[in-house]
Amino acid sequence: MYVEPATVVHILSILGRLTSTWPPDPKISRVSKLAREFLWSIFFLNVITLLVPLMLGAYFNRKEIISMMKSLSELTALGDVFFNLLICKIQRQQLHILLTEISDYIKMSKENKKVIFRKYVSRYFSFCAFVGLSYFQTAIAFSCGPIFMKQILPADTWYPFDIKPFSTRHYVIYIQQILAILQTGLGITVDFTVALLLSYSSTRLEILSQKLEEVSSNEDLKICIIEHQNCIRFVKQLSKPVKYIILKSNATMAMAVIFGAIPLIYAILSQFILMVVGGCLRLYISAWPADDLRAMSEKVAWSIYKSAWIGKSMEMQKSTLAMIRRAQKPLVISIVGVLPALTLQFYATFLSSTLSYFMTLRAVLGE
Repeated sequence: MYVEPATVVHILSILGRLTSTWPPDPKISRVSKLAREFLWSIFFLNVITLLVPLMLGAYFNRKEIISMMKSLSELTALGDVFFNLLICKIQRQQLHILLTEISDYIKMSKENKKVIFRKYVSRYFSFCAFVGLSYFQTAIAFSCGPIFMKQILPADTWYPFDIKPFSTRHYVIYIQQILAILQTGLGITVDFTVALLLSYSSTRLEILSQKLEEVSSNEDLKICIIEHQNCIRFVKQLSKPVKYIILKSNATMAMAVIFGAIPLIYAILSQFILMVVGGCLRLYISAWPADDLRAMSEKVAWSIYKSAWIGKSMEMQKSTLAMIRRAQKPLVISIVGVLPALTLQFYATFLSSTLSYFMTLRAVLGE
């Protein structure tokens, strides 16, 4: 199934605006800017309004392991939304520049270039749709929990006042929690946006790789060198906001999976199954295209090496060797000393570590 990149950008922009994570256009009117800032403040306040009761729920239920784990799992999942709002607001200018470049590329590029971009977007679309659907189902399952269970509210919270069922206070808090849960479900769109940015980078590198194989003169090589520098520049700009998003997802999803899996051991609350599955798969959304980016950046080095540069002018040979040396350093998303290179190997390590922490916590609780 092929999906047009323009369609994906349009869908992500709609969902991003609904969650206040999509960067606004600086050229919009002052009224629109104020409206977006107000909406962001409402969403941010709504998240905090549920985070505090969840913290209190975990604290006051600390002697009841299952209740505490449920509160902690929901707390870390909602914490992901909290950090998404902050990171996307702080990095909105950088994200706008990157996404604008993609939009311009879609509008102005030739059909053969669009085909390559479409190939990458379509490659990840089915998996992203599956994970997105699981998050949406999780949000529905938690929102409808009180209908099928004894609890009166969707989240495992604690409030310093009584909440009588079907009272005005009950309805207000119920609606507020549902809104926060929907924010959590739609928060996955930030990861989809990261995947889009990474797939665009891979597209540019693949096109460059094809051009390098056809290089026949020093002028052609200079054009490719400039294009390679532009690709490196884009990935460096991309790395600034994305590395914090990945670091945040790595921490929050690991804790959400660990805490959410504890109730499943005791056959309690099947709604946590979707949360655990979604948490395990979420990092893969960005790890997969990031691994493709690394592989494609390494392929560029081979394309340079296989180009017709042997026997050419000394200037062309020097330029080729310099480009080969630079291309041998793969383009990856990482934080030195904190976050290793984001690849499929890193994702496998993430799953292994999460399982190890879960088994350790289970052993401690079992004692």
